Amino acid sequence: MALLELANLTLRSPEGDGPVARILAQMPDPMRPDLPAILFVIVLLVVLYIYLKLVFFKPITQVMDDRERDLSAGGDAKAQAAAQLEARQKDYQGRLKDLRAQAFARRKALADAAGKDKQRMLDEARAKAQAERQAAVESLKAQQAEARQSLLAQVDALSESMAQTLLKQA
Repeated sequence: MALLELANLTLRSPEGDGPVARILAQMPDPMRPDLPAILFVIVLLVVLYIYLKLVFFKPITQVMDDRERDLSAGGDAKAQAAAQLEARQKDYQGRLKDLRAQAFARRKALADAAGKDKQRMLDEARAKAQAERQAAVESLKAQQAEARQSLLAQVDALSESMAQTLLKQA
């Protein structure tokens, strides 16, 4: 670029004592630019640029494009895997919620059945205790009646024997 500007200044500057003319005058002879040499350098640079672009930079840019494509494909695969993972987690959470609800219902049913069984056993025990109590009360009444009759019989016997003793003494 600097060479183009120097060539442009050289071509535009009038012959005389301008700053460009002084710079050119101070240069040794082989370094003084002339138009064919400048055009040759420009053509050489353009050819080198095109050659390097096709031979060197094209494979590098293709490798970079392939790498970018692979990275974006990996990112897409990662996003897809994350979406599948999230869907599976939601499905798992839903099934876990359903199973918890089923377990709660089963536990409640078992607790109700255990409560009913306990109540039934308590009712049976109460009925059995009531029957035993009733039998014990009846047994006590029978024993009381028997004891009363026995006591009355003993009192009668005792009074009879006392009466006999008193009659014998009198």
